[in-house]
Amino acid sequence: GRPATAPMPGATIAGSGPFSGLWFHPLVPSLVPGSYTVRDFTLGFAPPLLETTGFSHDIGRYDERRPNMYTTALFGVSDPHSKGEGERDIHVGLDIGGAAGMPVHCFADGTVHSLGYNPEPGDYGYVIVTQHELGGRRVWALHGHLSAESIKGKECGQRVIGGDWLCSTGAEAENGGWPPHIHFQLSFQEPETHDMPGVVSISQRSDALARYPDPRGVLGPLYPGDGLFTAECAAGGSKLRRATD
Repeated sequence: GRPATAPMPGATIAGSGPFSGLWFHPLVPSLVPGSYTVRDFTLGFAPPLLETTGFSHDIGRYDERRPNMYTTALFGVSDPHSKGEGERDIHVGLDIGGAAGMPVHCFADGTVHSLGYNPEPGDYGYVIVTQHELGGRRVWALHGHLSAESIKGKECGQRVIGGDWLCSTGAEAENGGWPPHIHFQLSFQEPETHDMPGVVSISQRSDALARYPDPRGVLGPLYPGDGLFTAECAAGGSKLRRATD
């Protein structure tokens, strides 16, 4: 079965980290070198609109601290995912932006684990979680901020094939209120339903990184750098640094 230790047809991405030795299909086939810019949300959420950048896609990084970006009650200290451990603003998935309706494909063979609609402002909107056996280990993948059309005709346990169309990104009215993008998140722990905490607090970070591995392990080296991305303010602007625990 796929993924395999030798590339299967269409499986062009070499796995890394815990997925080394495996090969994967592109999640977003139109995401190719030169087609995207990598966003810096360490100073908050005030980027230029994607259509003004000259790129068809943008990337939001994994393990990035995003102050003042998650402003709805969903991310406050009273939210169940916060568990009383502070405001959640560290992103533990990877975002790929594009036009509403952007096709998203299966990165590997698997099954549909769960699907549904998360309606709160700032939440995922429509979601599909898939389940995979990768190198002898069970892994779950959340695809969030989807179109309503994406979940039609799908059911839990349904087989999905690496390289086939799985879903499409939703417009703001159906995706939780965000510019169109997919939030892609891997998990070594089975979710209870069609949900995973996509951002965590600083006190939750170490446990979250062990539970939710870097999606670049199956998506490829989309940008350089590891460790917590955060901003260091300096005269004339800001720069990134690699923070340590």
